[in-house]
Amino acid sequence: MSSLEAILPPLKSESLQCIRRLARYNPPPKRGRLPKRRCAAVAIMLFVGRLGDLHVLLSTRAGNMRTFAHDTALPGGKYEPGDVDQEGTARREAFEEIGVPIDQERIRKLCLLDPFLTGNALIVTPVVFVITDRALTPLLNPDEVSRLFSMPLASFLHTRPSQIPSFPYSISSRLAKLPPGAIDSIPPPPPIHYAQDEGTVGGKEGRFYGWRDVKWGVGLVRMHRFLTGRESEGVKPVYGLTAAILIRAASVGYGVNPEFAVYAPGQSSMDDRIEYEIQYGKGALRRAIESEGLSMDWIISAKL
Repeated sequence: MSSLEAILPPLKSESLQCIRRLARYNPPPKRGRLPKRRCAAVAIMLFVGRLGDLHVLLSTRAGNMRTFAHDTALPGGKYEPGDVDQEGTARREAFEEIGVPIDQERIRKLCLLDPFLTGNALIVTPVVFVITDRALTPLLNPDEVSRLFSMPLASFLHTRPSQIPSFPYSISSRLAKLPPGAIDSIPPPPPIHYAQDEGTVGGKEGRFYGWRDVKWGVGLVRMHRFLTGRESEGVKPVYGLTAAILIRAASVGYGVNPEFAVYAPGQSSMDDRIEYEIQYGKGALRRAIESEGLSMDWIISAKL
């Protein structure tokens, strides 16, 4: 770790501690093997900003994408033959989408986070990297990405921009310019609006942070939404899966809980949701488990 710290730009103390915590993090072991055809990975690319804070790269998906066009996302995608592991998938996708080199010195892996279940039955593993090359210039693939920008990683722990170090944007001045459908994103939620006077919705429309509890499977799941400060330029908020992943990364890195409740009342853990989908689901994940001969893994796991 000391060698990594030596080549990074000057860091604030809390940023240095964040890097160290992420580098030490090991997710709990999986309860069983996962089918490769339903596995995916995303790259959380961190870099050190001018003031020593940690920022994360985010992209706007190209308008011609078949799914989630124009959404704000992390670089990532499904496993492909030739990917050695989740890190390999994340590195390949980051290279293909935003031109980040597949170079273990210039792009250092810090850790893998716990996997996430998506609405289309993929198991997504976030892989956290830190960019050490100060001269790195991303190269966007216009077929997949139309824009690249960043936000402070600490953004995903707070409810107001004034609490976020290095957040340079005034959210309130942009409320009237939010484009139609700006908070529509990762399924399964339908188009939504946030209002404090509704029982299952939190945060007024246009506020930096908002949430909505949605029905998913046999229970509720809380969907979080963060404005980027670039909505007047047509950039969508960070929402759904991407928001959940970055909340987790920030919580692990900074060693604190967010100011807001992460889960809906009675919400099952991600591990339990994945296991339920594998054991009792009738969709693509369950079919992949059966076709790849992994059912026994999960039968044994359930008995332990």
